[in-house]
Amino acid sequence: TTTTTTTTTTMKSDPSYTKGTIASTTTRRPTDTTTISLASTNSISRGSGGNNTTNTGTSASYATSTNIWAKLLGGNESVWDGLDGRDDVYDDHNDNNDHDDLISTKSRYENEGICGTTPLKICLMGAWYETRHFFKTMGKHPVIIVVSLAVFGLVCGLGMWAVESEREAFVKDRMDTAKFVARETAEYFANEFRRSMVPLYALREAIQYSGQFDTLPDLIGNYPSNLQAENVAILGGDMTQRNITGVCDQPQVLADWKSMVTKISDEHDLNGLIFRYRLWPKNVACLEFKGGEAMMDSGMDASYSPHPFWSQVVIDIQVDRWNGLHVFGPFEAKLPSGVADVFCTHIPLWTSTTGENAFKDVVKVQGTDVQNVWGFTMLYLNWSAMKERSNMYERFENVNMEFELFREEEPRLGDVGPKGLPTKEMTKLAWSEQADKLNEGNSVEVKTESLHGIWINRVGVVGDNGWNPEWWPTAVASVVVASFILMVLTAMTMVKSYLHKDLVNRMLPKQAIRKLQRGQTVVEKYNIVTVFFADIVGYTGAAGSMRPAQVMKMLNELYTELDKLAEKHQVYKVETVGNQYMVVAGAPERVTGRVSAQRVALFALDAINFVSKYQTKEGDKILIRAGMASGPTVAGVVGQAMPRYCFFGETVDFASKMESTSKKMKIQVSEMTYRLLLDCVNLKFVMTKRMEGGIAGVEIKGKGQQVTFWIEKASPCEKCFELATGSFALVPCGHIMCADCNEKYKMLPCPTCRCKVDDRVEWRGKPTKIVDESVEVEHAPVFDEEAGLTSETML
Repeated sequence: TTTTTTTTTTMKSDPSYTKGTIASTTTRRPTDTTTISLASTNSISRGSGGNNTTNTGTSASYATSTNIWAKLLGGNESVWDGLDGRDDVYDDHNDNNDHDDLISTKSRYENEGICGTTPLKICLMGAWYETRHFFKTMGKHPVIIVVSLAVFGLVCGLGMWAVESEREAFVKDRMDTAKFVARETAEYFANEFRRSMVPLYALREAIQYSGQFDTLPDLIGNYPSNLQAENVAILGGDMTQRNITGVCDQPQVLADWKSMVTKISDEHDLNGLIFRYRLWPKNVACLEFKGGEAMMDSGMDASYSPHPFWSQVVIDIQVDRWNGLHVFGPFEAKLPSGVADVFCTHIPLWTSTTGENAFKDVVKVQGTDVQNVWGFTMLYLNWSAMKERSNMYERFENVNMEFELFREEEPRLGDVGPKGLPTKEMTKLAWSEQADKLNEGNSVEVKTESLHGIWINRVGVVGDNGWNPEWWPTAVASVVVASFILMVLTAMTMVKSYLHKDLVNRMLPKQAIRKLQRGQTVVEKYNIVTVFFADIVGYTGAAGSMRPAQVMKMLNELYTELDKLAEKHQVYKVETVGNQYMVVAGAPERVTGRVSAQRVALFALDAINFVSKYQTKEGDKILIRAGMASGPTVAGVVGQAMPRYCFFGETVDFASKMESTSKKMKIQVSEMTYRLLLDCVNLKFVMTKRMEGGIAGVEIKGKGQQVTFWIEKASPCEKCFELATGSFALVPCGHIMCADCNEKYKMLPCPTCRCKVDDRVEWRGKPTKIVDESVEVEHAPVFDEEAGLTSETML
């Protein structure tokens, strides 16, 4: 049951405490009054006292309740109705005000007339917040990035090694296949070409040893006997023609020629690959065999004809004594079946130096006398037919390869063949459709010796991948993607691990965590620590009409800022129970008693300063009181479910009573804490003894009357409590330091509040003391105009 009474009182217009400031130039008058409506609540209380003020000229409600939830719990139940369905309440807790962002975004949509937030939008917002939080955690813990990249590099490296090994094995196998097929094909053609030339050797032997044509050279005679015409134009040049009628067209000669050629051709069974034979006694075209018939030839005298092809042939085989077969081609020739690539092969015939049929005359070959020349014979090979019978194109197509077969040496003859038809590039023997795309990088070469010289078969794979397998780019991409996925999974796992670790570290000290993980009991004794308690004892403004979500948001903002101050001043936050906030210095990190007291005192001053300035967007302000005590304690972890690191001992109880008997917006400290602060080396604290009705201290239940003190402010030295010429004002915190302290802490943060110093403004005015705002003064100096700041704007 709550009972409320209303009264009227005269109070000062500004709060009675702030940290050390410069007195305002406006003189405070006792007659400045404000009418304040006091709401006194009869409820469970740990103690209250002192006066509180609001801004001059404003009317506000003032509650003395020790718990800000009292009115909400004891008031109208309508404030809780429909709480679960409200837009400003969200069950999930997200760091960095993600919840507030979600609420404000939705509110903005509704204010702008946009359809309310759908489940899809909420999911997208949640995904965005999770992603942002993920990357923030990674930035906070760079080791996550390093380990994730190491995992990516390791997995990617191993994967690439495996893929590269498979690729190299595939390429080796493919190149071996190419070499095998190339060698097999080249050897096939070399053997077939060699087999096709056997009839020419057989024909030479038959002519020389049969004696059937021994009379032909004598009947034809040496030039110019039987000369018919000179410079007769034929394809490719001119010829000298001899009259061979009655010599080469004799029926018996023709019958012997046909019989000899037919027998040789049938014996070697070349299936029409050799389609023409010719006989040249005395180098005169006398007999030819084609289409199964023997006939008289043209009578051309190659020894005296200026034709470029035939003149080169007799020079090669007779003047220069060509070693082996004289092969020309391939060149294009017209056959009954059409145009085909053909080879023509020449072999010389020499007279015997002994025997009755020996020729002892000399033949002038293109101007050179050559002895023992009988003439030469030749045949024509259908190269196109041989390529078709080899199935070489299908063979290379089956292994998905291109090829090019060519001679190693350049051709010696000109650009016309025996019939004067233009030749192709005679070094190229056979090739596939895309042979022009073969190069050193995507092909191999295999050399083979043949009767036609050195044949080279170039075989390779045409395409973007070359020898590489078709699956290689996909495998590389898969390795990279898999490595990236594992990197992300590693990062996610480590982020969750570090979030859990950070959470546990915020809940328990590291040494306690290690003992708990080993199953040990956690208990530690500390000889001297300083314990701090603070409690919310009231509020001003419209807090009485605030809804639960708004109150929770306000408390969260308050305690979040206090957590930051605790971290800045290196004190250990123990717990927050209800509205009570507890920190300790000297445990679990062991420090001296003076250091522990100094850290907690500076934290307390900063906390009071923050709360005095804090207000919500609705203008609500919070009032707290604080207490400190120093002494020995015992700490340990209690419980297995939700374990807590707790402090036990008389010092904790005494610090709690220091808070409960303190006054609003004041810090009450025990006598031991007071003495420890007096002994601090680097800081000087201004502390006043508490006096109540002329009696020092306060009555503590179970301890009797105890002498206690109020902490007012702190500075590096006594000189820093007053402004003098050469003093410095620190920006942005506003603390004052004398010239000596400024030089001492020139490169360091502010020694009082540990804030980063952005600038130092030198005081050039008249000396003055820094006093509380509650002290009335007649005059206070201002900064010089050169400094750019007044005492008001600086603070």
